[in-house]
Amino acid sequence: MRIVNAAGLPAGDTENPELIASPREGIPEVIDTLRGLEEAALALGKGTSPIALDVERAQGFRYGSDPYLVQIRREDVGTFLIDTATLPDLSGLAEGVADIWILHDAAQDLPNLRQCGLAPATLFDTEIAARLLGFERFGLSAVCEQVLGLGLVKDHQASDWSVRPLPRDWLRYAALDVELLSELYRRLALALDEAGRWEWALEENAHLVSSPEAPAKAERWRSLPGAGKIRSRRELAVLKGLWEVREDIARRIDIAPGRLVRNAALVKAAMNPPRNRRALQAISEFRSPVARQHGDEWMRAIVRALHLNEDELPALRPPRTPGAIPEPRSWARIDPEAAARLAAVRSAMHALSERIGIAPEVILEPRIQRYLAWAPLDPSRPSGDEVEERMYDKGARDWQMDLSLDPIADALEG
Repeated sequence: MRIVNAAGLPAGDTENPELIASPREGIPEVIDTLRGLEEAALALGKGTSPIALDVERAQGFRYGSDPYLVQIRREDVGTFLIDTATLPDLSGLAEGVADIWILHDAAQDLPNLRQCGLAPATLFDTEIAARLLGFERFGLSAVCEQVLGLGLVKDHQASDWSVRPLPRDWLRYAALDVELLSELYRRLALALDEAGRWEWALEENAHLVSSPEAPAKAERWRSLPGAGKIRSRRELAVLKGLWEVREDIARRIDIAPGRLVRNAALVKAAMNPPRNRRALQAISEFRSPVARQHGDEWMRAIVRALHLNEDELPALRPPRTPGAIPEPRSWARIDPEAAARLAAVRSAMHALSERIGIAPEVILEPRIQRYLAWAPLDPSRPSGDEVEERMYDKGARDWQMDLSLDPIADALEG
């Protein structure tokens, strides 16, 4: 289908998307001085159009997920590329970006933007909009192709954005990431309104803005791929010790832990703990130039674990938090009735999904579905009241309750 786009963008074609190869105003220079940041703040403050934003990180290269480049665009002002390695505090831009923000998959970028001193008052997430409209492909490029008939080159998505100076071609890519967001927002907003789902999007975006960041997962070392093969508490202690040392070294030298020593090597060392540095370096990962510099630290972690008292060893399975709901795969064994309730809830959600054309997990998060099914309903109370109370307690939005409360209550009663 042929698409006539606004804001000086070329016409698109959803069957054969037109590839956007360069930003309309050319590739902006990177802002890496306080003076440049002040000028950007003044320029942004004069605009009236929505604010399109994106963030580039160096995950997989550096430790953590710090932002290294922030892209900001106002259609009536232009695009700004800001080096947040040099200018980590962007709070001076806050007044100039106080209008509605447009992001794609905002949950990924909001923590970084807040880290830089910026926070939205109002937000429109184009990925959320696409999900609410029943799209099956949610990536920015895929949504642009489906809505605008325009394609984006995604050739530097996984690059090391801590590199300086940033190559010109990377800057082109970065500018293009915010090039289409305003037109995408306009068209998705119209589509949501026509579908009667605009209020749903408002609730979802407000929820995203107000939600606190999820706390760090406890005992992350247990979730390493392959850790489930370990059957000894002593070997688990070795794995835990090696993981903790790897985190400490990676943090100190600012490298992604997996680039220091891969997960598989930690598991291998834990399952057959080396007794000396030579045995440790028989595992190729520990012979790399960076890893072998810290041979004494690896060995100290192993020796400490091998000499722990029995009561100091980690449990084979993580202790369950009182009141926590277990993983659904164990329900059939520990509570068959709860498993049957969950199956009924999932069946009701699948039927609802088929009827309105939205994925079940978008209509109601799986964690809420599990919460509703885990404990039986109180027979002395109206089922709808209790289901509504449980949904509200877990953060379900009004539109989600309006759609799913009755089907779930009926499923749990049956």
